Amino acid sequence: MKRLRWLFALLLLAAGAAQANGLKLTVIDLDPDDLACGLRYTSIQAAVRQSMATMKATEFAESEYEMLVAVATVKRPADCASDVIVTVRKIVPLAAGGKFRTRDNKAVLELCRHGGIVVSPIKDHERDFLKQVERSVQVCLGQLVY
Repeated sequence: MKRLRWLFALLLLAAGAAQANGLKLTVIDLDPDDLACGLRYTSIQAAVRQSMATMKATEFAESEYEMLVAVATVKRPADCASDVIVTVRKIVPLAAGGKFRTRDNKAVLELCRHGGIVVSPIKDHERDFLKQVERSVQVCLGQLVY
C-alpha cells in the first residue's frame, strides 16, 4: 500500500512538472474596431494554437507560464491597421523588504516578446493579420528553450 501511494505521488509530481512546462493561452478580448476589421477571437486562438503545435509547445488550462496575445486595431474607411504583441510571461514573487514593491508583492517576468503591425484592405485584413500572429508566436517561442 505504501508503494502504491508513493507511485501515485510520483505520478502527480510528474504530471505537475509536465504542466509547468506548458503554456496557458490568453487572448485579450477584441474591441469593436477589431471586429469591424474581420478579426475573430476563435481564428486568433486557432492561429496561436497551430503555431504553438509547430513549435512543439503545449497548452494547458492552468500553468505558471502564460502566452498573452494583445491586439490593437484602428479601422479606417478603406483599410485597417492592427498591432499584435505576443508575450510569454510568468508571475514571480518579489523579495520581501525590497526597494520596489507592488500591492501583492508579485511581478511579471517576460520571457519573450514579439509583435508586428499589419495594414491591409478590410477584405484581406484577417488573413494578413493571422499570418503575423503565427510569425510572432513562432519567433517568440523560438527564443526559448523548453
